[in-house]
Amino acid sequence: MIAGDNPRASQRLAFVRPDPRFFLDIWHTPEEPVARVTAILEGFGNDRSDVSGFIRGVSGCGDVDFSFIYGSAVNSTAGFDEIEDVDILVVTRGRKKFVYEWEAPRGTEIRYLRLSEMRDFLRVEKRLFSYIFTREYNSLGGILANGLLVIKGSGELDRLVSEVRRHFQRVQIKALSQLVEDDCRKMVEKRRGPGKERAMLFSRGRERGYFFYGSEIPVTLEEARSTIYQSIRRKNIESGKAPAIARRILKRIKER
Repeated sequence: MIAGDNPRASQRLAFVRPDPRFFLDIWHTPEEPVARVTAILEGFGNDRSDVSGFIRGVSGCGDVDFSFIYGSAVNSTAGFDEIEDVDILVVTRGRKKFVYEWEAPRGTEIRYLRLSEMRDFLRVEKRLFSYIFTREYNSLGGILANGLLVIKGSGELDRLVSEVRRHFQRVQIKALSQLVEDDCRKMVEKRRGPGKERAMLFSRGRERGYFFYGSEIPVTLEEARSTIYQSIRRKNIESGKAPAIARRILKRIKER
């Protein structure tokens, strides 16, 4: 499942391909996502040596069980200017989570979990959802079902990925719908004017305004539907899931 090895620290990242039942694999070789993330980090003003030093620090830390890069920087074909940050998860064995000797590269957003917390959140017989990851799509299960760039691997990470992908089927539409709706909100906010001005336009006409979760900018039902399908393509979600995802989100915004 994990491929790719290079003596240079910035290219020690190992690529875990996404589960094809849920996400499309957009990369031909393991080196392509590594090169993309490296270029994105350099675009945020990081020297390659700084990135390499960070990777060495994480991979060489005895308290870190595993760590990986996930999210749009790895799993989207969006342009570099559309990537807001590089998401990194660090899972530690001990009690201390936040005091380490490495300096995070600019443009990264790092989340820390203890291994015990990670296991608790991923008890698949109960749930695959976690308040820790609300900004992505509120599902650690979905993160592990998608492509990952591993900074430091472990047998525990391999076990969790295999187990989660086996059980993700239970919550896939809910998790993928949250990913898509959050992306829709971002897309609408980027291309529309201030919410109040937009709302005034709707109040003057006969068109009803609908809202994606967390957004104050109204859209028409047709705009919502178009944005949903655009996001599904942007997120490289397996196309067969699109109708169920669209129905779930449209139902939610109509009820909202």
